[in-house]
Amino acid sequence: MPTIERGLPLVEHVISVLKARVAKRGGERPTGAGRGALDSLESKLMVELPPTLRAFLGFDFTFTSLGKGWHGRGRFGNSAQAPRPRLTSVRKLAEAKTELGWTDSRIRTKLLRLPNRPRHPWNALYLGEARRDGELLILGIDHEDTLVRFWPRYTAFDLYLAEQAGVIDLTEAQRLEDLESHVALNPELSSGDDGDDGDSDY
Repeated sequence: MPTIERGLPLVEHVISVLKARVAKRGGERPTGAGRGALDSLESKLMVELPPTLRAFLGFDFTFTSLGKGWHGRGRFGNSAQAPRPRLTSVRKLAEAKTELGWTDSRIRTKLLRLPNRPRHPWNALYLGEARRDGELLILGIDHEDTLVRFWPRYTAFDLYLAEQAGVIDLTEAQRLEDLESHVALNPELSSGDDGDDGDSDY
């Protein structure tokens, strides 16, 4: 990985890259959410936002800066002034991923889908227990035939953002640095109980 400091400095670096891209291509400019709106979002999610995600949403609440071709934008709401997060479950995401989609994942905790590039795996923020630095796990979602698979893809939002935006390329080990801390706090990621209430909207 390039010699760029992790966490907020990496997010700030990505934001500067995205600002330059937006200025070059023109079109819609990103709108960030203020502190009050982000506090409201946390209340609705019932978890504290990772510091890196909170910083990015303060710049671009609907991920507009990534470009029009991205899928899954606006999952925190379409207005930076009025957050409306679209909470979901593994069952709902499996059904949305492919026709007759199903999953054998035992994850019961709510998820919130994040944007992905076309023809790439989906991503979802896992709304479980955060590790010491406040970061939440990000799951990857893909399918083979009708079976939809969920797996730990990034252990922090700054890694997701930097790689998805094309700023850096990461190895699997770099994407999953300190995965054990997430699993220790969220045992269902390794075993979990069967079933999924599936009572929320995709």
